[in-house]
Amino acid sequence: MQTKTDHDRWCAVADERAFLAWLADRAAVSRDRAARHLAPVVEVGRLPDGRLAVDVLRPPGTVLAAALDIVGTPTTGVAVTLTVPLLELAVAERTGAVRIGSAGLDDVLVDDAGAVVLCDRPPGSDGVRRSDEHGARLLVLAARLVWERTDARSDERPRIDEALAAALDGDSAAVIEALAVVRAAAAPRPVRWDPPVHDLLVGLPERAVSRTEASPWAVLGELVERGVPIGRGRRLPLRRALVGVVVAAGLTAAAVFTIG
Repeated sequence: MQTKTDHDRWCAVADERAFLAWLADRAAVSRDRAARHLAPVVEVGRLPDGRLAVDVLRPPGTVLAAALDIVGTPTTGVAVTLTVPLLELAVAERTGAVRIGSAGLDDVLVDDAGAVVLCDRPPGSDGVRRSDEHGARLLVLAARLVWERTDARSDERPRIDEALAAALDGDSAAVIEALAVVRAAAAPRPVRWDPPVHDLLVGLPERAVSRTEASPWAVLGELVERGVPIGRGRRLPLRRALVGVVVAAGLTAAAVFTIG
């Protein structure tokens, strides 16, 4: 497996039939609503040695377990929002409508919009790991992870826990029943959370500075440690501020030199 920027490249090994079946199913559901929750194939081709290869877009997102840590204890409605798509995909896999490859729980992401996305590995590819779970089993495990974070005292938990346990290694009927139980638990609610910040401006809480600390050295230490304040609750790292000053000074000097 080769990792590119925001892409995973999977190459077929030995018999290509399982890989091709996965690829054909992925193309068949590309316009289906469920495809919104599958990492899309963006390129298909063959390597110089003749092996089939695909590039799969790995969308920006946060691993499910980490996202749940940020959310805290999900409400029943939020749990429904996160798990219904997983169980819908599990039903599609168990009924033979679409082939799902293998993956780990670290391959189930929550994107910035609060939607779950599965980044599975094609069967018969060089990316399959021993620790991976296959198809619907991984999807049910991910759904169970979400419900385990909800309030254990809620009235819905016992029935949902029982249904997910039966669906884990059960047939399509068991997964369909688990999906029905989850849907009946509550109306879906949007996932409201603050994904990790990736830009240069980082919001930091303001720290109160006493008069004894308000010396030049204390101010300098504050700038080095926490950055230059640029607005309400936001700071720019000192290093980037200095780079900006140097660039601005250089541009001004160049302009003066040109005018002169």
